[in-house]
Amino acid sequence: MGLSLWLVPNPAQLQLIQKVLPKQPETRPVSAASYPEITPHITLASSGKATQDAILRAMPSTLHPIAVEFQKLEVGDHYFRSVFISVKRTTELVALHEHIMAALDRDGASPSAPAFPHMSISYIADEDGVAERKKAADELRAITIVEGSETGTDGAETVVLRCGDSEEGRVCLASFEGTEVWIVRCEGPVQHWQVLHKITVTPGVED
Repeated sequence: MGLSLWLVPNPAQLQLIQKVLPKQPETRPVSAASYPEITPHITLASSGKATQDAILRAMPSTLHPIAVEFQKLEVGDHYFRSVFISVKRTTELVALHEHIMAALDRDGASPSAPAFPHMSISYIADEDGVAERKKAADELRAITIVEGSETGTDGAETVVLRCGDSEEGRVCLASFEGTEVWIVRCEGPVQHWQVLHKITVTPGVED
């Protein structure tokens, strides 16, 4: 896979989301490659040709926090999109993605970002099949995921993650604030992926 650019939640939200991501089930056998520990993120671009310097050059000179709004829990047909949450294509998120993709393309890096934008929930090996991916999604709906529709004319779908309880009550997330962009070397098994560099966004200025 080479190098990837990830938009990552702020540290508090990152911890909350990671806490509720599925682990390997104890009640049924699955492949050792299924349910690795993953970092919640939106892949902005990936390239098997790009160098770290090329990716740094592709970044905008100024980055501000980006709101990432959850839309729908989905089951896919690819290991890296086994169970994922599709994300609203906001102007800010799409603009960042397109800026990076265009810059890498000019550099001859042949970037890609399949099913952009989405946040993967589980990676499940092909040998475990569609049935395991659907089971994982059903278990999420039973415990962690609340699906619904926005009130309004478009009736857009929404997803809320139940992230446990705090002193203030139940913690639920329908979105996260992207405050870091990570450059990650994605080679070999997921547990061997390496974060090479972290770029912290510039806080927004209130009007």
